[in-house]
Amino acid sequence: MSSSDQQSSEEKIKLPTNAPMKAYQDYINQLENLHGWQDVDLVHNCFLMGEEVGELFKGVRKYLNYASENHQSSQDMSQELSQDMSQETSKLQIKAKQNIAEEIVDVFNYLLAIANRLDIDVEEAFRDKNKTNQNRTWKS
Repeated sequence: MSSSDQQSSEEKIKLPTNAPMKAYQDYINQLENLHGWQDVDLVHNCFLMGEEVGELFKGVRKYLNYASENHQSSQDMSQELSQDMSQETSKLQIKAKQNIAEEIVDVFNYLLAIANRLDIDVEEAFRDKNKTNQNRTWKS
C-alpha cells in the first residue's frame, strides 16, 4: 500500500464513542468542509436525501425479497429457491442488511446536513418532539 493509499484509508475526522448528537452534527459539518459540500444548498440536500431514501427502500425490498425489478413476487421467488441455496440466500441477506445499514447512514448524514444548514439542534428537537408524541394519540 502506498503512502497516499494509507493516508486515504485513515480517518481524517473522528467521532468519539458514545458521542452526543451534537458531536454527530459537528462531524457532518467537518465532513462537508473536508469534501467542499458546504455550498450545496438546502433544497439540493433535500433532493439528495430523497434519492438516498429511495435507495434505502430498494435495499429493504431486496432484503425482504419483495417483488424484484422484474416484478416477480416473493412467493414465486421462494418457490424457485432450493434447499441447496439456503446458504447463498443467507449470504445475500447479510449483504442486503449491510447495504440497508449504509443507506440509513446516508439518509442520517443528509438529515444532519439539513439540520446544520437551519441551525437546528437535533437532540433538542428530538426530545421536544417525542415529549409531544408521548401525549399524542393517533387514529387507527
